[in-house]
Amino acid sequence: MPDLDRETLERLRRGLPLRLDRSGQFHLGDDPISHPRIHAAFLAGLDEADSGEPTLHLGEQWCYLTVDDCPLRATAVLRAPDDTPQLRLDDGRTLPLDPSTVVEDPTGLRATAPARRSGRPLRVRLSNTAAMDLSAWLEDEATLVVAGQRHPIARVPRVA
Repeated sequence: MPDLDRETLERLRRGLPLRLDRSGQFHLGDDPISHPRIHAAFLAGLDEADSGEPTLHLGEQWCYLTVDDCPLRATAVLRAPDDTPQLRLDDGRTLPLDPSTVVEDPTGLRATAPARRSGRPLRVRLSNTAAMDLSAWLEDEATLVVAGQRHPIARVPRVA
């Protein structure tokens, strides 16, 4: 296969009609992608380009995708042995929650977690269950207390 020029490669990467909806379901055009292994591989490959645009990596290949809300979802918030909160993510990881990243937008709570590939922060939507779990660390409706530190929860406009 001949090497593609940069413009053609960019057009191909942007031309794939791949979308991640608010519930965490991938779609190719109008068709949902339902195979569990493909879904897991896609979640593991989520990242952001230097420009901040969402990307999906599979091996050495990658493309841009449209994300309706946040790339990842927290399905639960667990208590670590040191009494700090940990996010259980829909990509299978359980990671410490950085309480300074928790914000409230018009549709609920979100935070960030590092992308597997680059470590860049990806937005994480907290499910209703995860938000209820997080309430164990709430001092009031707008302040988290973790390891003796108070972290105000900022209210922000919804990010597209």
